[in-house]
Amino acid sequence: MTSLDKITEIETVASRAWPAQHTQEYGGWLLRAAGGVTRRANSVLPLHDSAAETLEVALEYVQRFYQSHKLPVRFQMTKASHPTDLDSFLESKGLVIDMPTKMLTSPLDRMTLEEPEIAIVVFGSPWDDWNSAFGTLTGFDQSTLAIRSDIINRIPSKKACAAAIMDQKVIGIGLGVLDGDWLGLFALVTHENFRRQHVATSITQSLVSWGLSQGASQAYLQVQEDNVPAQKLYYALGFEDTYSYWYRVASEA
Repeated sequence: MTSLDKITEIETVASRAWPAQHTQEYGGWLLRAAGGVTRRANSVLPLHDSAAETLEVALEYVQRFYQSHKLPVRFQMTKASHPTDLDSFLESKGLVIDMPTKMLTSPLDRMTLEEPEIAIVVFGSPWDDWNSAFGTLTGFDQSTLAIRSDIINRIPSKKACAAAIMDQKVIGIGLGVLDGDWLGLFALVTHENFRRQHVATSITQSLVSWGLSQGASQAYLQVQEDNVPAQKLYYALGFEDTYSYWYRVASEA
């Protein structure tokens, strides 16, 4: 079983790797807002106790913050959330569970690394073709894409943007974010016509190789609990389930 301290460490690193446009600390809670794009960047991360004496007062503070950003109240929850009765309290207030997700991790020296089967290019920041593929492959509208791109450009630590190239076209992309010993993997997506052809594997392996060259020793990534094909891919590379997280969101959202 993963320790609560380990969960807190990884969630702290992951929060820095996907920085919201607006953040506010409330005691040990981090309130985040980014135009409603991505749940992580628009939720409360309650890793330590809030500044309020009661959860009723804390929730009122959170509600005011998200009302000011015209967003629903949303909490990102783990077994390490504080206080320990927060999840049951939020449930009693009508906040429902949304998007259960697995956090997978692996020591980099245990991962299966082979020469990529597809041409992969890696740069330290997004370039025009990478950004274009980010929109095309995901189907994001221009507004959503702009906010996601802003999040990526806002990342404070070293990052690597990888793209799989075939016939001079980008058929898959991925993002690696370095933070101390940790390499976070984000935005892994493959063109639908090239899935199950080792594109995602090649991209992941290239980002892991980059992370090793930068001194990272551990990798993490997030995958939704119902995304079984992606889980199988990551398990084959050496990732293992470490813990789960879920969101509690106001039911009117």
